[in-house]
Amino acid sequence: MRVIGYILLLVASASCTSTRKLSKKFSEQPAVITAQFSGVGYSNTPAEITERYTVVRSRLWDRLAAHRPEKDTLPPVRDEAIIRLALATEALLKVEAYEQQQRIAGFNVPVRKRDKYLILEKKRKMIPIPVIYFDVKEAITVLAPLKNNRVGIHRYSDHTLWILFFGASKTGRSIEEYEQINETE
Repeated sequence: MRVIGYILLLVASASCTSTRKLSKKFSEQPAVITAQFSGVGYSNTPAEITERYTVVRSRLWDRLAAHRPEKDTLPPVRDEAIIRLALATEALLKVEAYEQQQRIAGFNVPVRKRDKYLILEKKRKMIPIPVIYFDVKEAITVLAPLKNNRVGIHRYSDHTLWILFFGASKTGRSIEEYEQINETE
């Protein structure tokens, strides 16, 4: 019985994904956070990347708005908007939308800083009942400034379920990158 418990523990630890591993999936390696998260503007529409994990292309504004704690409504932001990101504190990312040099709206997102990237979301839920039932749910979202003057968002989700000796897993992944905008042009 103890052996089976160790096997389930090993499966649980193997199924958990590290944020460091996720940050290596971007087209370029992450850069220094403070330089690119100091009020720099980014395109609201995703840039083309060679490896695409999803068909859906999400706006930067919508991706970040999903992680804000307050659930009030935000004004619509067009594709042409410039999204400025600034790290207000070690645990708070300030997001503002600008159209034609006018600030439309803004909000703050709580983050956890890790080396060269920010964690927007990291949720894990594990229910182990040896031999009978084993359930792991995981959702991670990583935001990283990249060396090619882009910012990338990597979303990963996994749900693994084992009942007796039968298992199933459902994994989802999306990577979007957004170009830095030179606002002096």
